[in-house]
Amino acid sequence: MSVSVQEAAERLDLHPGRVRRLVSQGLLEGRKVGGRWLVDESAISERLDVHARAGRPLSPRSAWGLLWAADGRQMPWLASRERSRARQRIRSWPLDEWAWACRHRAVAYKLRAHPSMLQPLLDDRRVVRGGASVRHLSVDLIAVSDAELYVRQADAPNLIDEYSLIRSQQPNVVVRVPPGDMWLFDNEEAPWPVVVVDLLDARDDRSVRAANDLARRMRAR
Repeated sequence: MSVSVQEAAERLDLHPGRVRRLVSQGLLEGRKVGGRWLVDESAISERLDVHARAGRPLSPRSAWGLLWAADGRQMPWLASRERSRARQRIRSWPLDEWAWACRHRAVAYKLRAHPSMLQPLLDDRRVVRGGASVRHLSVDLIAVSDAELYVRQADAPNLIDEYSLIRSQQPNVVVRVPPGDMWLFDNEEAPWPVVVVDLLDARDDRSVRAANDLARRMRAR
C-alpha cells in the first residue's frame, strides 16, 4: 500500500520536499505514478522504527505488530520484513521498553464516570477490557473502582456520550482508541501483551510489578 507525499510527511514529521528528495534519492522506498510520488507504507514504518530507539515510539502498525508477535499471533497488515523485525524485538527488547515503544498504539482518554456506570460500561459489548480490568489472566491487581477499555474509533464518541464520561484530573476510566484500521481484537478482553503495556503505562509500583509477573507467567507457558 502507498500513500501520498503529504501524508508521508505528516507521519514522518518532515517537510514534503524532504520526503520527495528521500524518495528520489532511493533513501525512502516509493515510486512515481502519473507525475506524483507515492511512498510505501512499509518504508514509512521502517523509518519510524529506525528512530524509535533514539526516542521516537513505534508507529501504530509496528506497535500492534510487536504486541501480536509477543502472543504468537498473525500480523497480516505487516510486510514480511516487518513481521520478522517485530519478532526480533520481542526477543531482544526488555519489558520496560514495551510501553514506551507502544505509546502510539492508541489515543488514551482519561475520563470520569459515575460509580454506578462502571459495571455497565465494562459489560458493554462495544468495549474490550484491558489493563487491570481483565478477568481471564489473573492479573495481580484488581481495579474494583476503575475501568480500562479499548473502543473502536467509530464507537468512542457515542460511548463517551451515553455514559456521560467527562475529562477529569481524578479519572476512573481510561478509554483507549486505536487507529481505525488497527482494530484487531477478536475477544472481549485484550491479549496478555496488551494488558502488560496497559499496566506499564500506569507507572506505579504495583502496576509495574503486576505487568512483570504477568509477562513472566505467560512467557513460561
